[in-house]
Amino acid sequence: MSLYLLLFWTFFKISLFCIGGGYNMIPLMQHEMAAQGWLPADRFMDMLAISEVTPGPMAVNLATFSGYQVAGVFGSFVATLGVCLPGAIILLALGSIALRLRDRPAFRATMKGLMPALVGLLSATALRLWMSNLPEGTWVPSPVTAVVFSVALAIILWKKPHPLQIMLGAAVVGILFSLIPA
Repeated sequence: MSLYLLLFWTFFKISLFCIGGGYNMIPLMQHEMAAQGWLPADRFMDMLAISEVTPGPMAVNLATFSGYQVAGVFGSFVATLGVCLPGAIILLALGSIALRLRDRPAFRATMKGLMPALVGLLSATALRLWMSNLPEGTWVPSPVTAVVFSVALAIILWKKPHPLQIMLGAAVVGILFSLIPA
């Protein structure tokens, strides 16, 4: 199978089987990228951070950047197409009956089952992201990591700022702390 076809198929599958939006795709994307040997975990986290601060849907950005890292410009195109196509197909197929589905007991029951699982997936993603920030062989975050996390969480819960403000503030703090001699 050609690299481009494999990239397309990988991101198509990820998008097809992840329900609930881009954040729920992160664990599967990370797994697939590592399984294919395309991106190491630390590079994936870098791509995730860039995808967060870049305009547009995070999952599409992540697919685009990952595809570019794996196979250049055409790789970014096929990965983006792969991640976008399933949702477009499903939306077109279900668009005419979506309003009727929402009132059906089976649909409501399905949502009651899916929602806790999606919260679990998001929680697992958050935990994996947290673990990637811990120094090797420890469960204790660095003081900088703990402070940035605590302040960001408090501001988000208190003021509800735009996510870009949090990301830019955290980037500035990271830069400032990197300038302090060790």
